[in-house]
Amino acid sequence: MVDLTYRIWLIKSLARLFVPPLASVALVLRTLDRTKGAHLHPAYQVALYLLSLPVYWTAWIQLTRWNENRRARKHGAKLPPIIEGRKLGNIDVLKRRVFMGVSKEDDGLNENACRFGQGFTEDYAGTIIDELLDEAGVDTARLSFLWSDRLITRDHDVLKYMLSTGFNDFEKGPQSIMRFGSFLGTGILGSDGERAKYHRAVARPHFARERISDYECFSRHSDKLLAIIQAHSISDTPLDVQDVFGRFTMDAAEEFLFGNHDFATLDLPLPKAGQTEEGVKGSALEGVFGRFVQAFEQGQTNAVNRLGKGNYGWTITEFFSDKQMPIAKTMEEYLEPLAAAAIKRKKEREAKGEEESREHQSFLDHLVASTNDVTLIKDQLRNILLAARDTTAQLLSFTCYCLALKPEIMDRLRQEILSAYGDTTIPTYDDLKKQKYLRAVLDETLRLFPPVPINVRHSKHDVVIPTREGGLYIPRGDFTCIYSTISIQRRKDLWGDDAEEYNPERWMDPERARKTASDPFMFLPFNGGPRICLGQQFAYNEASFVLFRILQKFSRITLAQDEAAPASALPPASWKEAKGRKGVEKVWPKTALTLYSKGGMWMRLHH
Repeated sequence: MVDLTYRIWLIKSLARLFVPPLASVALVLRTLDRTKGAHLHPAYQVALYLLSLPVYWTAWIQLTRWNENRRARKHGAKLPPIIEGRKLGNIDVLKRRVFMGVSKEDDGLNENACRFGQGFTEDYAGTIIDELLDEAGVDTARLSFLWSDRLITRDHDVLKYMLSTGFNDFEKGPQSIMRFGSFLGTGILGSDGERAKYHRAVARPHFARERISDYECFSRHSDKLLAIIQAHSISDTPLDVQDVFGRFTMDAAEEFLFGNHDFATLDLPLPKAGQTEEGVKGSALEGVFGRFVQAFEQGQTNAVNRLGKGNYGWTITEFFSDKQMPIAKTMEEYLEPLAAAAIKRKKEREAKGEEESREHQSFLDHLVASTNDVTLIKDQLRNILLAARDTTAQLLSFTCYCLALKPEIMDRLRQEILSAYGDTTIPTYDDLKKQKYLRAVLDETLRLFPPVPINVRHSKHDVVIPTREGGLYIPRGDFTCIYSTISIQRRKDLWGDDAEEYNPERWMDPERARKTASDPFMFLPFNGGPRICLGQQFAYNEASFVLFRILQKFSRITLAQDEAAPASALPPASWKEAKGRKGVEKVWPKTALTLYSKGGMWMRLHH
């Protein structure tokens, strides 16, 4: 089915931009011709039509700015400072963002603003937002692209209001939902209002403690995972842990979502060190699973690229070719038979007058019990599968990365586990709950490498956000608010001078723990407020279990990125001169909705 939503939006938007000035000129020319008998030469008419566009746009922009400032003063607030290019409508910025190969020196581009598009998709995750805000000397600012503004922020007071105290003033918004398009459909991640509440209400019971603590599921799939790691350890062969953790979480999530149906992705061929090409997010994979994962990851990348290009940029370039449509079709080929089979089972039970036991009910059966809408079911499965697979896989990948860089932390954590449980005990929920340092290690990884480093909200109407510097006025309309979780969680004024260092001890310090508890919007790896991630505890349980089992078997982790990853995935040499973590990273953290390591994360795990 063709997605008309963004095409209709673009046509309406372009009509608002072009029809008034062109119609006005046509009316003036017609009036002159009728009343004065004056008939301009066609060349002059064309020139007049063309001239009317920048005149109208400039007047419109200035009037909009004046009106916004007037409304801000009326509310006793101020607009965020603006960062913009030098050309009308920031057309220079748009050129840089749509055509990523243009150098910043071309056409006199504004050096700050023109970096946004490429930096958003190509640089270290979140860095471009920090650089722009650092150079402006603020924590919140506006970027103006063509005829729409966006806000970028790393101010946790602003974030607290957007996600919690002012929750009803903000939403994901039609623009954000439009960017996801058919990839996520109208599932829990791609909806607002009553539909979002419905999805959360349906999903919430299945994330109760007794369901998300099914360690038998974790144990079954972790046995395969450990066997793979063991084989690579014995042969001293680098392993892409990002790939195998993604397979593990896919298999576990698939059992959790669909019941006994098994992807068995851990049984499929693995990427080979030094021989694997770079895929959409990690290593390139082949076969049916490879096509599914490629579609799954490309859909995320497309959504982020659309955000980087801006609403006009991506809707124009994709007007005749929706990049999300083939992605949705590929995923539908897998999900539709599952949904249809579940609905058939439900109808057969109803015909026999049977009731399914809720104790062993899969999420799919739980979903089918609430609706017969196949489209809604498939949309929700895509959304939950995205959250269940990527969040934990990246948490495990970046935890292993940090432990490889900090072997003394790994030694301490491993000794605590071995001294209490030995190297064969299968941990229970209560066992893992006692592992405070294990939780500190995971929290510190989530702080430095949050699964969703960048997120978006839209203002539903005029909003005044209370901040330490006074009221911050956010205008109504198509105003995209981009907030950087990764930036907030690395701010030195919030986390101390060691904010960019990996230090799990900060979570063991009672004083620091009290500070974080009193200001929870310092730490938002799973979002916050009414739309906090339902699977947060599931991710903690799964990651804790797997890391516990790995540390029982392996004593040391070393990086093998330089020898095993595709050359294109290695951090650029220019990073060595950069400030903060960017200057010391051995992998390339990027974002495509969720965080990932470009070209995979290659390591050796040693006994």
